[in-house]
Amino acid sequence: MQAILLAGGFGTRIQPLTNSLPKPMIPVAGKPMMEHIVNKLRSSGIHEIIMLLYYMPEVIQGHFGNGDDFGVSIKYVVPDDDYGTAGAVKFCEEHISETFMVISGDLVTDFDLSIITNAHERSGDLVTITLTSVPNPLQFGVVVTDENHKIIRFLEKPGWGEVFSDTINTGIYIFEPEIFSYIPEKANFDFSKDLFPLLLKQHIPIHGFNARGYWRDVGNPDSYREALQEFAAGDYALDLGFEPLQTPSARIWAATDANYEQGFFEGNVVIGSGSAIGNYAKLTNCIIGNHCTIGAGAELENCILWDYCVVGEESMLKDVAMCNRITIGNQVQIMHGAIIAENVTIGDRVEVEKDITIWPDKHIEEGAIVSSNIIWGDKFKASLFEGGMIKGFTNIQISVDFAAKLGAAYASFLPKNSTIIMSRDYHKASRMIKRAFLGGILSAGVNVTDIRLSPIPITRYKLENNQDLIGGAHFRQSNDNIEETVIVFYDAKGNIIDTSAEKAIERLYFREKFRKAGHDEVGDIMEQPQQFGSYIDSFISKVKCKVIAGAKFKIVLDLSFGSTIRVFPEILQRLGCETIVLNAYENASGLSRSATQMEEAIRDVQAIVRSTSADMGFILFPNGEKFFMIDNQGEVKSEDKLMMFIVKLLFLSVKGNGGKKQVYLPVSAPTVLDNEVSSYVQIVRGKFVGLQSSNLTGIDLIAYHYGLFAFREFSSAFDAMFTVAKILEMLALVGQNVSEVYAHIPPYAFAHEQINCPVEMKGMVMRRMSEAAISMEANFTDGIKIFLQGGGTIHMIPDQHNPAVHLYCEHATDEGCRAILNDYKQKISGWLSEAS
Repeated sequence: MQAILLAGGFGTRIQPLTNSLPKPMIPVAGKPMMEHIVNKLRSSGIHEIIMLLYYMPEVIQGHFGNGDDFGVSIKYVVPDDDYGTAGAVKFCEEHISETFMVISGDLVTDFDLSIITNAHERSGDLVTITLTSVPNPLQFGVVVTDENHKIIRFLEKPGWGEVFSDTINTGIYIFEPEIFSYIPEKANFDFSKDLFPLLLKQHIPIHGFNARGYWRDVGNPDSYREALQEFAAGDYALDLGFEPLQTPSARIWAATDANYEQGFFEGNVVIGSGSAIGNYAKLTNCIIGNHCTIGAGAELENCILWDYCVVGEESMLKDVAMCNRITIGNQVQIMHGAIIAENVTIGDRVEVEKDITIWPDKHIEEGAIVSSNIIWGDKFKASLFEGGMIKGFTNIQISVDFAAKLGAAYASFLPKNSTIIMSRDYHKASRMIKRAFLGGILSAGVNVTDIRLSPIPITRYKLENNQDLIGGAHFRQSNDNIEETVIVFYDAKGNIIDTSAEKAIERLYFREKFRKAGHDEVGDIMEQPQQFGSYIDSFISKVKCKVIAGAKFKIVLDLSFGSTIRVFPEILQRLGCETIVLNAYENASGLSRSATQMEEAIRDVQAIVRSTSADMGFILFPNGEKFFMIDNQGEVKSEDKLMMFIVKLLFLSVKGNGGKKQVYLPVSAPTVLDNEVSSYVQIVRGKFVGLQSSNLTGIDLIAYHYGLFAFREFSSAFDAMFTVAKILEMLALVGQNVSEVYAHIPPYAFAHEQINCPVEMKGMVMRRMSEAAISMEANFTDGIKIFLQGGGTIHMIPDQHNPAVHLYCEHATDEGCRAILNDYKQKISGWLSEAS
């Protein structure tokens, strides 16, 4: 059997450990991760290895050579571009003549590879995928097999809403050579996204083998540190090339020329060649690299040191990972975890606080207290984005330096001389960060159409309707914390950018690979401040103004001091509405409202609606995307009721007028209207994470929780202003008031609760939920929705960013809904207790 060893990744997520070497060459207990894999291949009888390289290939080639020193034969293949996992392996086809294994060079595992190869031979299948269970499956391909170990469902790197098991794809595959006939040449083709779905579609069996033992994908610095700490704790074994010395308190793997006799040791300790441990120094579960010096009286616990590191006398370190050539002075305290990159010098008596990352080539003066990460410009160390946006404390996490570099990274991702649109709210912090970002954009040769102050729906509308724009960014303050700035990124169609764009921008940012425009290639600025005319004119053309004006609506409108104050009052005036407008002026401190302040705002609008006999009231959020509605009786309905209200109103407005509308709802939305409106309104349910307008052909209305609606006759963007206008139009057409429409909705009960769940337990909880659904009808489109035999539904979706899961329950009665919800809350509590 042959093997293809994948070693081409950039290692972006594990920065700064990959500052000067590729990720597979990061040391694990004195040897590069990749060398441990080579040794495992050799011990399992595989001696012919093809190494597939891309990033910094010379480092790997220089270490392994032709393989003679490692007892194997090595050939190297370096594709000319990034073709995805399967597309890259296609380049190795000419070197493959028999069954072969594909394995990553950046894994830490003690799997017995010979057991996996034997399982493949017994299966007789074209492909075997090695599986295992992990606490957090989010970054891996989630897999479900049948009773014959054939894979029946596979999802590559899901969002939490798509996780249905904690059994994952380890990235260790065995193929027969015939597999190459399914992989196109010089095309971006991935094993999990492309090849495996193709095989399943063609009913070609894929064997799933559940391996036993330790496996960890070293994806980020914390994962790396945990992997080595688990080795030091004895959770798995590695072949270090020499036997340990057993003492009453420790097992010590020490090179023959190491000097360690004067130290104290507990647990598992590795000491590399040429390293010296000072008098009375104490090491507990530590890995010390080559040519390191630990000063007298120093105490290290759960620490990893690479080569040529110095720790001064009486320093105390815990949970610290240190790269090459780091010098730590005397009496330094790092007691709560740290990642320290190469060539860092820390002076005497420095105190480093919890979970700090120090990037390369930094010098910290003696006596300093390090309370925040010391990076090239900011605190972000593993990922910047959450759902297409970046959020952080103004001038701390999102600083001017950070914004300029982020702008340069974003522009470097875009074609040279292309044009983006930028907008903001009126807060001075948003303006400051946007201007710094703008400088970074221009420096990489990208042009900017700057519309300055603008609600988000207008920015997205302009993107949708201007083919010259290739993307955009909006800057605002957080709706619930005025101390935070939010930057939202959009693609050429006005969609929030997808994960592939996020990762590309992050890679450019962390590697600081910014395109530098020449003096005559710097981007241009086209300023178009407050040019809302095209939006307003198109808006008015898409609603029945005379119908609305004829109804003579009186509405109460709270604009929450947002940027819609410059647009929406004019629109309502043109629609002929009598409007009582609140908070329609600039007030920077009012752009964020706490839960208590929002409740007060709702009460104010309710009171005015009742006292003035208004037809309805609305509270628009400052960015113009979402809203609350108060009916003509002064009542505010729940978010699910508002969603059902608009679906029912749409049905009533088109009923008998011919044609049929399509509405896109979340899977978790109530189903009470599905059958009732089906003659004129077709309801389609799907995921909202990563939703693209190109996937919504034929959809007329997008409706989501949190008061987010988009009428696609005008725009695919969530737009509270246009939604309010459409509500007025449809009410006028059906001749009913808000409470009358609500009365047409059949009674139902709906509840939503968020339940705390550690990130490492989410996959397990989803697997247990999936197992609970085996004998019942279930929907796995977004999370797991179970249709209960006694009536009602329960729907679990893991939170995308927080340690929590969401439960949505629907039933005919409040009592039944509460009983189902309590039952599954108890199940989740039991699953968590069992796992802990």
